[in-house]
Amino acid sequence: MGDEININKKTLYKSLVFIAVLIFLIVAFINIFTGAAANDTELVKGGSAGLNRVIEDGNMVTVNLGVANYNYDPNTIKVKLGQKVKIIGNVNQLQGCLKAFLIPDLGISKLFRSNDNTVEFTADQKGKFKFSCSMGMGSGLLIVE
Repeated sequence: MGDEININKKTLYKSLVFIAVLIFLIVAFINIFTGAAANDTELVKGGSAGLNRVIEDGNMVTVNLGVANYNYDPNTIKVKLGQKVKIIGNVNQLQGCLKAFLIPDLGISKLFRSNDNTVEFTADQKGKFKFSCSMGMGSGLLIVE
């Protein structure tokens, strides 16, 4: 009778491990495909570390914001007064507190997520505006000329 109880415990344990692995795989599968769909449509091409870039198209400036050398990349963004600015957080690179993007002097605060990785605004004030993560570890400068 004691062997029967051990077999049932082993079977139960194996079943629980199987279910846990199955749930993990399902969640990972969902995250990969929902995150990839948002990123594929929103990321500016060229977004590997150190190669993030700014694209100016008429009155719109699009910035692919990622990470290089443990800081935001690009960490200096220049725009003209009156231009629309679209910052796309490359969630494949932004990790930890770098996902929490702030430009305090402009009242801009954004938590980049795989399904919501853009912030848009119009550069309506001239000046130099510091941006950072929520902890101040990553930083940069927005220059409006």
